[in-house]
Amino acid sequence: MSLAASAAEAQPIALVLASAASFGSSFSQITSREPKEPKKELKDAKDRWLVCTVNNITDFPILSMTSYMGSGRYDDPPHRVDPFETMTFTCCERDGKPMTGVSGGHSFHINLDGNNQFFFALGFENPFVGTFMVSVAGPDNDDEIAKLKKDDNEGNEAQSKLAEKAYSNVNGSGNMIKSPIYKAKDADGREVVFQFEISASAGKSPIYTITEVRDYLTVV
Repeated sequence: MSLAASAAEAQPIALVLASAASFGSSFSQITSREPKEPKKELKDAKDRWLVCTVNNITDFPILSMTSYMGSGRYDDPPHRVDPFETMTFTCCERDGKPMTGVSGGHSFHINLDGNNQFFFALGFENPFVGTFMVSVAGPDNDDEIAKLKKDDNEGNEAQSKLAEKAYSNVNGSGNMIKSPIYKAKDADGREVVFQFEISASAGKSPIYTITEVRDYLTVV
């Protein structure tokens, strides 16, 4: 089923989206970028490390929440990703802990407007023995979403649990999740139905891509 077919159930968003031409240009620029190389001191000093790239191909900032580390530590921790930009975070085994690996997850959210937020987490692992693994995870139900929205200890715990869920779900093939469906207008006044697709691909330089998938209701 196309996104347009679900327009009646889509959540309205107040933000004006980038025009189709601007969106297409930004999409091409981000998808053509090469992942960053690890710092020399990281490669030289550590047995196990990851250089993780997060591509934000959306009109919205991706906001950092919290981490769950199964093993290892960050060298450069995850942070906010501005619209149509790329963020890199790096991690490795703990100092003084050779012959170990690095694994964990980090939770994020997209604040579309005062009524709509989308939560997800990215998982990663480079074990001492075994293959590179990644994952994307989201909340399972409305109760989990309600907890994630809270600005208190319960909300903090929910953010950590979502990060842990991504860590627990890592696999060698990666995966993809989708957001609910939303609708808005772009800078040219065209009606747009859209949703986010979040994918993960494994490797020593894993790539996570958050894509705003559009379907236009207004034909020009």
